[in-house]
Amino acid sequence: MEGSISSQPRRFPALANRHFRLYWISSALAATADNVEHVIGYWVIWQVTHSPFWLGYAVVSHWLPFTLFSLHMGSLADRINSRTLIQFSQLLYVLASLGWGILILTDRLQPWHIAIMLLAHGFAGLIAGPSSQLLVYEMVGPSSLISAISLNSSIRHIATVLGPAIGGFFMATVGPGLGFFANIFLYLPLSLLMLKLPYRGGSATRKGGASWQAIFEGLRAIREKPVTVGLLLISALTSLLLGNAFQALMPAFAERLQLSSTGYSILLSANGVGAILGTLGLGIIGSTRLRPVVVTVGALLWSLLLIVFGAWLWFPLSFLTLCLIGTTSVIFTSMAQSIIQASAPDHLRGRIIGAYNLAAHGMRVVSGFIVGGLASFMGAPVAIILGGTVIGLAVLATTTAIRSLWRSDLKEEETEEKEVQTAAATGA
Repeated sequence: MEGSISSQPRRFPALANRHFRLYWISSALAATADNVEHVIGYWVIWQVTHSPFWLGYAVVSHWLPFTLFSLHMGSLADRINSRTLIQFSQLLYVLASLGWGILILTDRLQPWHIAIMLLAHGFAGLIAGPSSQLLVYEMVGPSSLISAISLNSSIRHIATVLGPAIGGFFMATVGPGLGFFANIFLYLPLSLLMLKLPYRGGSATRKGGASWQAIFEGLRAIREKPVTVGLLLISALTSLLLGNAFQALMPAFAERLQLSSTGYSILLSANGVGAILGTLGLGIIGSTRLRPVVVTVGALLWSLLLIVFGAWLWFPLSFLTLCLIGTTSVIFTSMAQSIIQASAPDHLRGRIIGAYNLAAHGMRVVSGFIVGGLASFMGAPVAIILGGTVIGLAVLATTTAIRSLWRSDLKEEETEEKEVQTAAATGA
């Protein structure tokens, strides 16, 4: 495989691949541009509408395409060159930024413009999802997949630090309109890199049948693997019941802890700091073994930490707990995604990734309503404690029903499957 080396280093094995290094840097810039657009966009939305509804719509519009079309996009990624899909997603991002900039500078921005541009932004993220994951799999192979996925997960958290800083700088120096124009340049490196990379996304040369037929083929393959079913259930439950919606409740916790605006900012950054530390930990360990038990224990520990965070009233422990929440989250989600991708048949990988994106991201639309509703009636701490408790119980129920989720190595499950298939073939 071009761009790889024969001997894997112990630390950050994915970074030994030159192509992945370039991809990771350019993707980090594109993710930063995504966050810059959020920062400036939210400010402009409030100035134009003065309505919390539109700020809520901005969040819903980002995740709703994942809810409705993740399965279809996974099927599409199995049939179309991944680099083409990524370039198209970047084009949507650029067109959205252009639209914002032009309408702001000409003083013509209306709520219906905002609705369209936010949806375009959400669809851009949807299109890039499965195609980028297929590209990474082909780039680094299964042996470095855990490292690559955890590094990719860190991009989002790095971008949430850089995005507000750059977005604030743009607004302070050139204003929102020109800030959107300047932001376009952060999208360009990834688009240009797609012209040079030799990869296609694994199954891009294959032709599938009708869309729903292709989707059902992927779902049937998922049903045949209990570990994949269990991991998708855990991903869906954690995303549906809480996801990252607890971040929206940080102002309430800051008030409860009697924090200043500086303390609030520090508290808000803790989850991202922990996620970056989790990525560094996975990279330093350099593990290449696929361990379902890491997902099980990680998800249970994540739910327990949420309960601790909701129940405690001391800022240092609250900050530490949020850091650990970020660390455990990136570890168990990276492992879950790695196992799901590595165990998927080559010709169905895009469809199975689409199912994972639906479970892990599409359910977040609902989590905002659940967490917001509970917090309104019971208060933010009770909402977090209740969410963590229900998630922990749901994960325990899932892993009790699917015992293979406690395996310390995925190869054990594969060996059992082969033994069952051999026994069936021989009539034993």
